[in-house]
Amino acid sequence: MGLLDNYSGIGMCPRPKWQHQNVIVRFICRAAVELQQQGLLLLSEATVTDDWEDLAPDLVVFSPDMEPLCIIEITTHAQCNTIIRKCYELMERFPEAEYFVYDYERQTLYQYDGENDEWLSSSEYILVSKYLNKAMMEYLQN
Repeated sequence: MGLLDNYSGIGMCPRPKWQHQNVIVRFICRAAVELQQQGLLLLSEATVTDDWEDLAPDLVVFSPDMEPLCIIEITTHAQCNTIIRKCYELMERFPEAEYFVYDYERQTLYQYDGENDEWLSSSEYILVSKYLNKAMMEYLQN
């Protein structure tokens, strides 16, 4: 029996479009070194805990002790509201983390503002992470 013979996750759900994967790669290439210099770890598709069945956001910035600090989801316009609702599940468990959702079809980024309990849009605001030196859109856009 091979290592993955009992793994039912492979091929069991639609895989992301190439545009989705391209945004992830672009963000990693642009942000990873900057985050590593701060002692932070940027991972793609990593679970937020050691439980392999736990939620696995598209991108997570982890502290040195593996606490999620910043969670970034990449999605289509049609799925944007669904993904935002999913973020609330993580917010209950990790209220101190930053949350971003990027609609790559509209090239619009949303950031959760915990103080006002609302999602801010990059069409109205310059959205930033406290862990990066530039506006988040500079890491995401073409």
